Order: sequence, then C-alpha cells, then structure tokens
Amino acid sequence: MKIHLKSYVVLFVLSFLMVGCASKKETFYWGEYENILYEMYTSPGSSDVPKQISILSDDINKAQAKGKQVAPGIHAHLGYMFALAGNVSEAKAAFLVEKENFPESAIMVDGMLGRLEGQK
Repeated sequence: MKIHLKSYVVLFVLSFLMVGCASKKETFYWGEYENILYEMYTSPGSSDVPKQISILSDDINKAQAKGKQVAPGIHAHLGYMFALAGNVSEAKAAFLVEKENFPESAIMVDGMLGRLEGQK
C-alpha cells in the first residue's frame, strides 16, 4: 500500500510541476499602453499628444497583425488623445470601438462622448 501512495505523490508532484511550466497565453495585447500611462502620470507633459496617438495606433495595428485583442482602455485613451488634438470625429470613432469591445465601459464612454458633444 505504501508503494502506491508514493507513486501517487510522485505523480501529483510531477503533474504539478508540468502545469507550472506551461506557457501563459496573454488575453490582450497591451503594447506600450502601460508605459504611456505610467509616463503620463509620473511626468506630466513629457509625452505629447501626437506621439501618444502614433504609439497607440501602432499598438492597435500590431495587435491586429498578431491576431490578438486590443487591451481595455487603449481605444478610450486614443479617443481622449484625438479629442485633445481637436479631431472630434476620430475621437468619437475610437470611443465607440472601446464601447463595442468592452460593453462594461459604456458609462465612461458615454460620458466622454457627452463631453465631446458639449465642445461643439
């Protein structure tokens, strides 16, 4: 009986180690988004609007090329950058993509869209 118990323990430990070695697949493509946010809050003004638009647009293109879903918040942040640049139509489009991809963001996105409408 002890032999069987040892076998089960060894089998359990080996299977546990194998699971731990399995590669982790990321759900979303984050690109430079986290770095942009960090930089934006720790060094305000250090990353200008056109630069952020370029980086976020590139990240979206990279995600599509890799067949990955763009991370939550990227389209909303891109919309915010377009709004700051005065490009209201692109801002609305980006906000609507965020809302479509992440319906739980609807309240925030609707608020941003309402603010855009107030700027006209």
